[in-house]
Amino acid sequence: MSFCRNCRPADQYVGHSVVRGWVAATLLVVLSFGSAIAANSLDRSDLNGDGLVDDLDLATLSNLYLEEPYQAVDWCAFYERSTYDSKYFRGITSDRVENYQALFDYIVASYGCEVVQSANSDKSDLNVDGFVDLADLVLFSADYLGMDWETVDWCAFYDATLAGEDFNGIKTGFYLAHFQQLLAFINLFYRCDAPPPPPNPILLESTPRAPYRVISRFGDADFFVSDPTVGSVFIYGPDLVPKNEIKGLNRPLGIALDSQGQLLVGNSGRYNVEVYNPANGDLVAVFGENVVRMPNAITVDDLGDIYVTDSERHVVWVFSPTYQLVRWIGNPGEGQQDLRFPIDVEVHLPTQQVFVADQGNNRVQVYDLQGKWLRSIVWNGSGCSWWTGVCAVPKFMGLQALDIDSLGRLHVLDRFGGAVITFDVVTGARVANYGGYGTEPGQLKLPTDVLVLPSGTSIVPSGNGSRIETFTTP
Repeated sequence: MSFCRNCRPADQYVGHSVVRGWVAATLLVVLSFGSAIAANSLDRSDLNGDGLVDDLDLATLSNLYLEEPYQAVDWCAFYERSTYDSKYFRGITSDRVENYQALFDYIVASYGCEVVQSANSDKSDLNVDGFVDLADLVLFSADYLGMDWETVDWCAFYDATLAGEDFNGIKTGFYLAHFQQLLAFINLFYRCDAPPPPPNPILLESTPRAPYRVISRFGDADFFVSDPTVGSVFIYGPDLVPKNEIKGLNRPLGIALDSQGQLLVGNSGRYNVEVYNPANGDLVAVFGENVVRMPNAITVDDLGDIYVTDSERHVVWVFSPTYQLVRWIGNPGEGQQDLRFPIDVEVHLPTQQVFVADQGNNRVQVYDLQGKWLRSIVWNGSGCSWWTGVCAVPKFMGLQALDIDSLGRLHVLDRFGGAVITFDVVTGARVANYGGYGTEPGQLKLPTDVLVLPSGTSIVPSGNGSRIETFTTP
C-alpha cells in the first residue's frame, strides 16, 4: 500500500548532476539542512560525510538499505511510510526516524511530497492509556462512526479506508491520515482474509493421540474430547472408548455444550468458535472469528452465557446464548486484577463468581459476573521440604483446568504438579487433593483437563498419550 499522493514518476526524479545545476536556487534549503545537522548532533542524514544533505545521501541510503538505484525509489512513499510507521524505517536501517530529519526534509523539498504528521500525532489511542486496542475501537465507533462497535463490519471499514472509498456514506480519508495504528489493530484483530471452515463428517477415522479438553452429555453419557494434535473432537461412549469423530478442525482446544445442546469447538488454528450438531457433525454456526485468537477453554453457565478463555489475548470473552459478544473479563498484565495467559474459567452462579485459572501469574482470579475483580486464590503448597522444595500437596506451578462439583468445591488442576486440589468457593480454603505426578495408574503426567461428574467421579486426561484417568474425588 502506498501513502504517496504527489510523487513524481521515476523518470522525473532529479539526479545529482542536475541538482548541482540549480545550487543557487536551493541554497537556502541546503543551508537550512546544514543548520539542522549542526543543531542535532544525533542527525545522521549526511550519509556520505560531505557536509551536505542531497541526492548523494539518497543514493547512499538506497545502496546500503534499499538495494536499488535511488532514481527508481518512490521517495515520497518511503517518506510517508517511515513517518507513519517508525518500525518500518527501523526495520530497514536499524536506526531511529528522528536521526534522519534533515534527510526527510530534503526529500519533501526536492520531490514535492506532501508533509504528513508523524505517528506521534496519531489519534488512535483515544482513551490515552498507552495502548491501541479494543477499548479504543469502541470509542472510535461511537465518536466517529456514530455506531455500536459490535454492529460495524470492520473488515469492510478497513478495506474502504485503504481504498479511499466511502464507508456507509462517510468519507474515510481523515481516518487513513490520523488512525494508522487503529487501522493496523483492526487488520490484526479481525483477520479479514481467514478462510471459511470446511465441513466435518462424524465418521470415526482417526485414533486419539493427545486428548485435551473433556466434557460430558449426562443424558446419554457421551463424552466429547478435543485433540489438537489430530485436529478432531472425539465422541466417547460411557466406557470411554471413542465411537465418532468430528474432523477437519484446526487445533481444537476448548469445547462445551451450549444451552441448545450444540457442541461448541474453539479452533485455535482458525481463531474462532464453531458450532456443530453433535448428532451428525453438521456445522451450524461460527462465531468469535473477529475476536477470538486462542480459545483454550469454553464454559457455559446455567443462564446460557458462553465464556471463552482466550490465552493469547489474556481475557475471557463472554457471549450471549445467541453467540453475540456482550463483554470481556480481565485485562492483560501482571497486576492484582490482571490476567497473563488465562487457561480455563468456571462460573458459580449461586455466589455470582467467575473463577479464572491465571496460568501466567500462578493463581486463580475471582471476578463477579460483570468482570469486577474480587480476590485471588494463591496456593504455595503444604508439607514442603525446606531441603528439596518438594511438597506433599504441590503448589501452583502450572494451572491448567478448573471445574466446580455439585458440592460447590472448586477443583484446580495443576499441570506440572500432576494433581487436582480442591478449594471452598466462598472462603478459598483448601479442602482436599487427589492424583499425583507420575506415569503409573492413578498418577498424572502433564494432565490437560478435569471433569467432575455428578456422581463424584473425576475424569482427567493424564497426558500420557491417549490415557484418561478416573478418580473418586475425596
